[in-house]
Amino acid sequence: MYEIIRNHPLKRKVLLMPSHAQGHILLEQVSREFGPVLNMEVKTLELWALERVNLLLTQKHLRYITYLEARWISCRLLQSEIASGDGYLHGMTISPGVTDVFHQALMELRSAGVKPETLSIDAFENEDKGRFVKGLLHRYEEELERGKLTDLAGLLAWVKQLPPMSLDIIIVVDEDAIRTELDRQLVDAITGGGRFIPLVKEPSFIDLDSRFPFKHTEIFHASAVLAEVREVFRRITEMSIPWDQVELVLSNDEKYAGAVNTVASGAGIRCTYSGGLPIGLTNAGKSAKLLLDWIESGYNIEYLLLALKQSYIRVKEQETNADITTFRLVREAERTGIGWGRDRYHLLEKRVAAEAANGETINTVKILNSFFQHLFTAVSEEALSSPRAILRVLIEFVDRYAVLKDEGEHQVLNGIRTLEQAIATAGELNMDKALTLQYVRDGLDGLRIHVSGTPSPGYIHVTPLSTGGQSGRPYTFIVGMSEKNWMVSARQDPVLLDEERARIHSKLITSVGRTGRLIEQRSRRLGIIRGKCFLSYCSYDTAEGHEQLPAYEMLQIYRMKNGQPSADYESMVQNLEPGVSYTGIGSRIAMDTADSWMRALLSDGSQIKDGSEEVYSNYPHIFGGVIASRARADAALSPYDGLLDLSAYPAERPGEAAHQAFSASKLEMYARCPLQYFFHDILHVRRKDATVHDRTKWLNALQRGSLMHDIFNKYLTEMKEWRASTSDPLTEARLNQLTEQVIQQYKEQIPAPSEHIFHKECDNIRKDVNIFFVNEQQRTTIPAHMELQLHEQDSPMLLELEGGMSLPVRGFVDRVDEIEPHQYKIFDYKTGNPRKFKQNECFSGGTKLQLPLYGMAVEQWMRQSGYDVEARVTNSVYYFPTEKGMGEEISRPQHRRKDLSILVEAMLEAMKQGLYPPTNDPKNCTWCDYKDVCGVHAEQFADKREMQEHSEKLGSILEVERFD
Repeated sequence: MYEIIRNHPLKRKVLLMPSHAQGHILLEQVSREFGPVLNMEVKTLELWALERVNLLLTQKHLRYITYLEARWISCRLLQSEIASGDGYLHGMTISPGVTDVFHQALMELRSAGVKPETLSIDAFENEDKGRFVKGLLHRYEEELERGKLTDLAGLLAWVKQLPPMSLDIIIVVDEDAIRTELDRQLVDAITGGGRFIPLVKEPSFIDLDSRFPFKHTEIFHASAVLAEVREVFRRITEMSIPWDQVELVLSNDEKYAGAVNTVASGAGIRCTYSGGLPIGLTNAGKSAKLLLDWIESGYNIEYLLLALKQSYIRVKEQETNADITTFRLVREAERTGIGWGRDRYHLLEKRVAAEAANGETINTVKILNSFFQHLFTAVSEEALSSPRAILRVLIEFVDRYAVLKDEGEHQVLNGIRTLEQAIATAGELNMDKALTLQYVRDGLDGLRIHVSGTPSPGYIHVTPLSTGGQSGRPYTFIVGMSEKNWMVSARQDPVLLDEERARIHSKLITSVGRTGRLIEQRSRRLGIIRGKCFLSYCSYDTAEGHEQLPAYEMLQIYRMKNGQPSADYESMVQNLEPGVSYTGIGSRIAMDTADSWMRALLSDGSQIKDGSEEVYSNYPHIFGGVIASRARADAALSPYDGLLDLSAYPAERPGEAAHQAFSASKLEMYARCPLQYFFHDILHVRRKDATVHDRTKWLNALQRGSLMHDIFNKYLTEMKEWRASTSDPLTEARLNQLTEQVIQQYKEQIPAPSEHIFHKECDNIRKDVNIFFVNEQQRTTIPAHMELQLHEQDSPMLLELEGGMSLPVRGFVDRVDEIEPHQYKIFDYKTGNPRKFKQNECFSGGTKLQLPLYGMAVEQWMRQSGYDVEARVTNSVYYFPTEKGMGEEISRPQHRRKDLSILVEAMLEAMKQGLYPPTNDPKNCTWCDYKDVCGVHAEQFADKREMQEHSEKLGSILEVERFD
């Protein structure tokens, strides 16, 4: 090459290469090693041919289309074939893979100069396939003619109309740029009958006459991909190699590029990537793919919440004038009940219309509603049948919402725009939703960012195996050199089998020929490597769970390096150093904190130390957890058992604070588990209020209970008004009408996952309502109150207990019936199983206080409000008006009010003493929100509870538990 440049310094010279990057790398290498390069320009065959005929195409009103644009034309033709309902592809799904193989077949036929009229059906093994391929080729050419388009094969006729390049121009050709018969004819037409100088071919890097640096090659293997990549950077650092002296060749670009980027970014090492990086490393790429996941999942909100939580997207405040944080948006979206299916997102519209929330919350809901309305307008049913429309949705979504931090983010956006423009060439393209998303996802997977074909000063140059080895840098690392990664598939083309190719045209390359050519080109390209080389492979495939063998080429290098031509795989592996681990044990360099920790935790004999002290000294909060765990297991009582140190945390007497009030459920929670009460009401720790998306259920237990209460209250309210004028009961038909009304209201608020599940649950609701109706027919009393509110809106009710103690309470009573003049019975509806309510108990250790407490409260409310100054609550029941409960009523007496006062007093005293131990029944932990925090604390505390020395300290708690 340099001889040509030196002998003809002033002449124009053209270097024809497979890519511009390869040409410039070669010229830089020549310039670096020999001298200046003058008047040499790099061309690729496609762009050179297009450059020469561009004026002709313009005059003929023709437009050139790329391979990608032509692929979409092939896709539309194939989709049209399926839509016709018969033919060779009948019943087949035209996936991206199917499109690719047929389009590649068309391009190869055109590259060989095969015309539809000369393509013989007899050349095919299957007559139907032959007829189809012939027709497809014909329709493709018709599409080009109709749209005034031309592809690479179509350029040949126009190139031949022009005179060849001037004889004064020296043309140098890398013969790897000539891959097909079409390429050869284009070169002949441009150069005037093949008048060019071929580049001297390097021998294969494993040939005996190769100048590959066998003697300066090191081989190692690693336990995993990340371990292998970390070892590469560790060696570069240990040897103090300047970054811009290194080329890193990836045998598997898809698997290794992300690992290289991860390690390099973490270590602050700068790299250029010849093959680029996947878009999934950017916010723009992640947000685009998560939007596709959201659509494909049936609009499961978790995908978009993930994008918000990870700051891949930001719902801009320009939607409204409100200043709403992402945290509030996520929290409100989780608790709203939206999340799967388009219908559920209408809940946002209803909340906005009702404005049933405070100012900040309604502004958050408005932003969410505007955001999702915008998305659903774009993601219409029509758009879901068009890849181009979905790509436009992605473009707008990424441009409007994605957090674009750097140039790579904008490269993603431009890449999606290029995909959309490529599809536009094919015209209207419609398919079903699943296939649309498959094509769009396939297009996104093919996009790359930060593509840098040429090395840059100060950067490690990372290249895929398909183009690697040409940088001329003195240090080359080839990673992933396993048999699997280096194997070139010789699988035949399913559209044009090898025997068919031979019959169709002699210039159609077979699978064997293609495989051989790829291996030869790769081996000759790696033969360019000089300096020092490092070969490595991953000896274990963690994904498939088996060992991996090195590539045959590695074995050959090992043989030549060590002068052992008969060495086999076993002897090579045995003579290699032990496999490198993730932390690089024994290395002088710590890549990160993982390496530092392993040094601290490994002894000289590579035995793992206990390491506890090192962990505790660096992470004091972990050590605090260890202290707590030990204290819980110890026999002595401690603050870690839920017993507050009142000297450090003085406890205000419960109920004394102006804002504090109790409900029956709060007191029951304390009796059931004081520690749960402490977490919930003292620390105010709450489980995340997020709707669980269950496709097997319409209403959860709480929603179903509310629905039943609504039906019962509506019926009893009407019945009370009805009885004012007649003694006849309200009809069952009216109850059924009310039931259907309430069900419909709930369906509008909470869309069902499917009609089947909706009807199934409705049938069960109607059965429960029937049980309620039967029981009410037998009842001689009617309600005096439903959903009776005991407290004022802004202040609690002060319940006067015996002994002169007042208890501030808030609460609602489901139902109050007058059974005799001035005598009342209160009801508490239950939709669960009555078995856990024992008939002969009243307080159940304080865990069933609702009826005794609210009995006193209702009586006091009636007297103080003037409703009935002689009122007495004489009966109270837990009422189970459902099919599961069969209308059972479990009574609680109202004559143990002195015991109730003593019990409540003991509870309040225990709170004042700071006693918040775990439950005395570990079964209570099963459904507790805090079970992951407590672990086995309840079992550990059980023995302490029984110890005599703790009876005085725990006296108030033990007093509560004795009340049955």
